[in-house]
Amino acid sequence: MQNLFKYFIIPILLFIAVSVFAFWVLLPIWENTQAMLELKKTNADNLAQRKQLTASLEKLISQYSERAADFSYFSKAVPTDQDISGLLVNLESLASENGIIFSGVNFKPKDLKASGIKTLTMEIKIKGSYPAFQNYLGAMEKSLRLFDVVSVSFSGIAPGQTGVNADNLEFNLSVNTYYQ
Repeated sequence: MQNLFKYFIIPILLFIAVSVFAFWVLLPIWENTQAMLELKKTNADNLAQRKQLTASLEKLISQYSERAADFSYFSKAVPTDQDISGLLVNLESLASENGIIFSGVNFKPKDLKASGIKTLTMEIKIKGSYPAFQNYLGAMEKSLRLFDVVSVSFSGIAPGQTGVNADNLEFNLSVNTYYQ
C-alpha cells in the first residue's frame, strides 16, 4: 500500500498541483506575454509606417524646395490681392513701350467658381495704330502678370472713309486678370 501511495497517488497529486499551478499562475502570465508580443508587433508596424511617411514627407519637402522658384513665379503671376496700382502702372508702361496712348481703365471685381482664385475684369481704352496694338497684346502675353483678353473692339475708321489717320484708332479691351 505504501508503494501504491508512493508510486501512484503522489504522482497524481503532484500532476494535479502542477496543473492547477499552471492554470492559475502560468496561463495568465502566458496570455499577458502573448498580448505584449502582439503589442510589440503592432508598434513595429506603426514604426515602419511612420518611417515610410517621414521618407515621403522628406521627398515632398525636397520637391517643394526644388520648385520654390516656380512658386515665387506663380505668386507674381497670381498675386494675393488685386494690386490695382501695380496693374495700372503695368498697363501704362506696356502702352508707352509699344507706342500706344493709354486712355483709361475700369476695374470690376468678379467671383470665379474655382476655390481660392478671384477674377478682376478690366475695361481698357487705348489709342494707336493697329501694329502698335498687336505689339501691345504681345507684351501683355509676355507680361509676368496673367492676362486673359476676353474681347476687343475698335473704332476710328468708318467703312469707305478716306483720308483718316490710321494711327489714331481707338481700341477697347475687356481683360481678365487673377488674384488669390
